[in-house]
Amino acid sequence: MTGSPAALRRRAGWLIASIACAASHAQAFTVNISSGSRSLYMVVGNGNITARYDQGGTPGNNATINTVSTSVSAANLGGGPVAMTTNSSTTNSLYDNFVFCSVPAEVYVAGFFRGPGNAGSASLTVTAPANLVSGSNTLPFNTISWQSGGIGDVTPTIPSGSFVGGASQTLLAVPANTWFESCLAFRYANNSMPAAGTYTGRATYTLTAP
Repeated sequence: MTGSPAALRRRAGWLIASIACAASHAQAFTVNISSGSRSLYMVVGNGNITARYDQGGTPGNNATINTVSTSVSAANLGGGPVAMTTNSSTTNSLYDNFVFCSVPAEVYVAGFFRGPGNAGSASLTVTAPANLVSGSNTLPFNTISWQSGGIGDVTPTIPSGSFVGGASQTLLAVPANTWFESCLAFRYANNSMPAAGTYTGRATYTLTAP
């Protein structure tokens, strides 16, 4: 997204979380990029780019809404954390084509903030509803957490954490003329005994620059 309004905002790849319950590089991956017209780019899961960004690729829009999901058996209900898997197929960095994420265990998250100078920074946030919903039943969204990483990325760019649920939370400040990326592995806490059903909810990631 490019432009010159007072603020730039980019919403990327809404992430759908789904939980089915039975009854009963060597451092953080941030890279300096060349300055230019004010622009933002972000991808969550699958994204579009004409070629690898470090070789002049041009990012494009992708309407795909990727998901993470898990299924908890009756025998394991309330038995502790379970990993969630994604339908995203992105494994390689859109920056340099390095094999960075492992699927279906991890979701690729990346983007950049570019400007004519080096002043200011963009803010990466995520907003999720208070609950995942299955019919009239609910499950707190804060029962979903993520572990941030990436192959060779011993100091993750996006910190690991949990969804707050019902509020926006800031994940990362992105300095001007910087590319960032991380791989997020989600898990469900599985610390309660919800009614049988498929509980779904949507988390929205937003990159905003003043």
